[in-house]
Amino acid sequence: MAEFAIPDSVKPFAGRIIDADAHEMLPVQVWSEQFGAVTDRLAQTFGNHPPDNPGGLNYPGYASDDTAIDEQSVWTLKGSRAPGAVDFNRRLDVMDFTGVDRQLVFPGGVAIMGSFLYNFPVEYGFMRDFDGDRKMYGRQLIDANNEWAVRTAAISSRLRPIAALMGDTPDELLRNARKLIERGIRAVWLMSSVPPGGVSPAHSGLDPLWALLADAQVTATLHIGSEGGFLKTDVWGDAEAFHGYKVGVEFDLSPWRLSIQHLPSQNFLAAMITGGVFERHPRLRFGVIELGSFWIGPLAQMLDLWHDNGETFGPNAGERLRLRPSEYIARNVRVTAFPFEAVDDYIDRFGLEHVYCYASDYPHLEGGKFSMHRFAERLERLGPEIMEKFFVTNGTWLVPE
Repeated sequence: MAEFAIPDSVKPFAGRIIDADAHEMLPVQVWSEQFGAVTDRLAQTFGNHPPDNPGGLNYPGYASDDTAIDEQSVWTLKGSRAPGAVDFNRRLDVMDFTGVDRQLVFPGGVAIMGSFLYNFPVEYGFMRDFDGDRKMYGRQLIDANNEWAVRTAAISSRLRPIAALMGDTPDELLRNARKLIERGIRAVWLMSSVPPGGVSPAHSGLDPLWALLADAQVTATLHIGSEGGFLKTDVWGDAEAFHGYKVGVEFDLSPWRLSIQHLPSQNFLAAMITGGVFERHPRLRFGVIELGSFWIGPLAQMLDLWHDNGETFGPNAGERLRLRPSEYIARNVRVTAFPFEAVDDYIDRFGLEHVYCYASDYPHLEGGKFSMHRFAERLERLGPEIMEKFFVTNGTWLVPE
């Protein structure tokens, strides 16, 4: 086995690289064993999907995580047959092979589909034949995922499985966060299209939650897959031109959906910034994952514009954020890029070189082939200091030791 299967320009960072987005990809055939019988109804749906599709979760005859770890398998093989997709002791071997020290591990099918059921109206098209309480079943699936996350977190501190943080009130969110942290969870996923605990992310009622996460060095994240219901209606995408596109494990690939999928997370983050959350909680770690990085620079620019020039009226007219919004973003927020994005150009235009993070999305199709190599090719012209920030330093904020 080669020492590291990574680009030469990244080898100086080998063993320190932070991967801010990876996934479990347990196939439907092992769900009952790994997550419990609550997944049986969901498994019926996925059992009807095309078999052995690297973008899917139906692998008839799946026996074990035994694909050899080599350069081709870790950079080109996608799906449940990729090495370490299921066995997280082997995932550590894959990380060693690619120079990764620590990795955020987001859910695969069970919690993502749970978030779909919890957030998306039936009109979205997912599990139209489900005749029970969609939200309740979504919560049950998410709870099953969180149990798996707790068990997996115990394997190694290098693995940071994400638990979905749910709650109908700020107090319930706080209680659930405490329970997860007490059980070893160090990063949580909030639903981007749902006001957390039924209130604005900037509401003072959430300050105890943000303080808890900051003090415990637990990272709060938003991730693709929880956008449903943000718009009052999905009629905007109901046109012949948008029909017939693939719906992946995480999201709809229609042109309209791709163009708006970042908006719920942008809205969530903008509320936090302009509402002073990062002013009140300067050590709060926040990541927006697998929604691209093309939007964060323009958002910072726009928020700075209104901060610098906006007229203020009313009882709070004398209150202003101590820092510009872009400064809170640079200090507290990290965003992952897709490998096809021109991250070097974004840095040239907007700065924010502390914000962009490496993410493999392993072993999902959206991560592309040789993702680390593609990022390196773009960033090499900016020099080793910027590359170290992208591959190591920035991600350390999300995945602290």
